[in-house]
Amino acid sequence: MISFDDIDKYDWLYDCFMLYLCIVHNHIYYRNFYILNQENIPPKGEATIVIANHQNGLMDAMSILHTMFKDGRQPVFIARGDIFKKDRVAKILRFLKIMPTFRTRDGNVNDVRSNVGLFNRAAKVLKKGGTIVIFPEAAHQHGHYMSTFKKGFARIAFAAEEMADYQLGVQVLPLNIHYSNYFTFQSDLMVTVGKPFTFEEFFDQYKENHDKAYHSLLDKARARVKELTPDIDIPEYYNEIEALTQMMSEPLMRKRHLKANYLPNQKDAAMTIIANIKQYKENNPEAFESLMHQMRDYLSLLQKTNLNHWVINRKLHVPALVIRILSLIMTLPLFLFGLANNIVPRIITKHFTDKVKDPMLHSSFQYVIGTLLAFPIWYLLLFTIAWIVSKHFWVALIYIVLTFGTAFIVHYYRMQVKKLFTIVRARYIRYSDEYKQLSILNKDIVSTMEELLF
Repeated sequence: MISFDDIDKYDWLYDCFMLYLCIVHNHIYYRNFYILNQENIPPKGEATIVIANHQNGLMDAMSILHTMFKDGRQPVFIARGDIFKKDRVAKILRFLKIMPTFRTRDGNVNDVRSNVGLFNRAAKVLKKGGTIVIFPEAAHQHGHYMSTFKKGFARIAFAAEEMADYQLGVQVLPLNIHYSNYFTFQSDLMVTVGKPFTFEEFFDQYKENHDKAYHSLLDKARARVKELTPDIDIPEYYNEIEALTQMMSEPLMRKRHLKANYLPNQKDAAMTIIANIKQYKENNPEAFESLMHQMRDYLSLLQKTNLNHWVINRKLHVPALVIRILSLIMTLPLFLFGLANNIVPRIITKHFTDKVKDPMLHSSFQYVIGTLLAFPIWYLLLFTIAWIVSKHFWVALIYIVLTFGTAFIVHYYRMQVKKLFTIVRARYIRYSDEYKQLSILNKDIVSTMEELLF
């Protein structure tokens, strides 16, 4: 295994690379990013261990790295050990200041035993006033819910305090990472920073029984992250509750006179809806079960008719539909130009992404393979060819700027076409029995939810 002894040492090359990643992440891959309560971040030089929910593979780490720290610190990340098995990959991860922690299912006994040394190395980073970032769930989740926290985070925190004779005052900083969409380019991202806390109340317990102290700290830490998180912890009805948050978020924000396309408002609305549904389940379990069965039937019909909830009971005016079609026809040349000039990196990105079985890693592959590699290399190649052919630098530059700009047009054009087909389909089947059932179910469900929320 490669050495992690000086992983927290300042690296100027790392800083240069991170500047490039930050520009791509914050201003190209994501449409908007938000960081709330940034004042809660402890100053550089204070021992800090950052903990967060984990849903979106590499993008969770990127969201922390590229939105939170503006003070020049170079935090050390802890990641699952199985991704370090190939030496070449391990060296890249080491350069990115990522250390492994091994789970029993990741490797052999020797790998797991190596955790002791790795945890102590991470603890030394904290002792020197560094910042450690770890996802205590130890694996990303497929949706808006939290799993149990593993002991690795607690072992590092207590080891650091023990090394400093319990005088270090390690700050545990809870975060929530939230996305408008896990999978699509140009979605929105936000990081909510909770208030940091210490854990000196567990020191005496740790001296007597390490394991009990670990669990005490894990319970406290998980509760702090959970406070910030839209946590749908009713697994048997996860899909139904998730769909309800999508259906009712906009009406709730409209009722509160809040901007609907602002992600922090969307997250607050989702948390309010989830909390009210949980309360409904507790106070009126029979009515809750009835609502869930209605939602299950509703979702089944949506899937069968290939419709989306936003189009049900919506007034589908012909003039508006004509205007939408005409606007797509007028912008078709830009779409075709963008598609023709960006098709190669799009195919390369899709080829590699489609090979990944875990959908929660798709955005990570789109970001790394597409945004960081395939598209920049392709643009450089096109620029060179255009310069050689035209013999004018500015002609080649304008061509690449247009190619880059129309890449965004291709993305949004495809979204509008999908939306148009949904509207047309809804108009086509609006007199069918299935649509009538959807309409009735939609009205009943919305009526029930309005009584809960308003």
